[in-house]
Amino acid sequence: MDFSLSKKQHELLQTVRELAEQKIKPYARSKDFSLDTEFDWHLVRILAEHNLVCPTIPEEFGGLGLDTITTALLMEEIAAACPGLAAVVDANLHAVGPIMIAGSQRQKEQWLPRLTGAKACLAAFALTEPSGGSDLDSMITLAKKTRRGFVINGRKDYILNAPQAELICLFAMTDKLQKKSSMRCFIVSRETLGVKIERLRDIAALDYARMAEIVFDKAEIDSGSILKADESYSGYLLLNETFDTGRVLVGATSVGIARAAYELAAEHASNRIQFGRTINKHQAVSHALVDMAAKIEMARLMTWKACWLIDKGHDHTVASAMAKLTASAIAQEVTAAAADILGARAVEKGSFLEELLRDARVLSTLEGTNNIQRNIIASLLY
Repeated sequence: MDFSLSKKQHELLQTVRELAEQKIKPYARSKDFSLDTEFDWHLVRILAEHNLVCPTIPEEFGGLGLDTITTALLMEEIAAACPGLAAVVDANLHAVGPIMIAGSQRQKEQWLPRLTGAKACLAAFALTEPSGGSDLDSMITLAKKTRRGFVINGRKDYILNAPQAELICLFAMTDKLQKKSSMRCFIVSRETLGVKIERLRDIAALDYARMAEIVFDKAEIDSGSILKADESYSGYLLLNETFDTGRVLVGATSVGIARAAYELAAEHASNRIQFGRTINKHQAVSHALVDMAAKIEMARLMTWKACWLIDKGHDHTVASAMAKLTASAIAQEVTAAAADILGARAVEKGSFLEELLRDARVLSTLEGTNNIQRNIIASLLY
């Protein structure tokens, strides 16, 4: 495994780092992103100007065609500046994953260019339902086949990007009795009659991103909306393949959040004077900073390894699950340790670390809960 970056990667990383420090972070820190306000497209447009809203889309469809490791490098930088914006990009990447894996040439030409360029739209990945998330057999959203296509009825909940998404990557059953074995993936336009955005979810984390419930009430879609028309094709396997790739980017986002918390703690410790010297000269604080730095490096390297396996076409299921599990747990540990160093400043409402504490906490539930990751790993270890 080679840790050196190409000239192109260096230049792109430097561009994103400058955007993050000079434009994204200052703007995010100055704005109120509560549900009482309209969604602020400004941060998305900053990325869109550099074609970074969905950078994995191949060049032939207008994207940058970035590999997984390069995308992870960029996600760390974005997350360190604004975790909510990183979540928006994560959701986009997750939604286009099935199209890139299983979409026909026509479907790719129809949908992928919409998420590229300066006017890139957003996408949503609709899987979780009010009745459950990880228990796929509890899914009740049904796509009933008709002569012209499908009629969809059901609900999806806690869906990132849902209020702003122009396209929805939807997983639904096609047979109530066959449960998850009948699962298929559909690409649904937000403008489809019968598709409604209902309750906005006021989540105490990832403030910039928006979540909502999507209701499908006799929503009719044509047969061209299903990925792989062959009825023998498994939507369940497509879902797992999508998760196997997508969860490493949650690992990269976790590293970015942990890094931001560590940098706040290190800066504070180098300036705060207690008992006649800066507190980073006290062994307890210096050791805490060392542990934080070591854990971040471990999470980063595990994420990079999983990305490398993906890009090389090797089996990456276990490595991907381990990266997500470890990095999200470390993000919580590091933000909590940083809060111990900053003291009361860490929990002052509106402070960056207070936001990072909340953001880190939700990472263990995204892209499959951490206990689900443990189940995946255990099933493949022995």
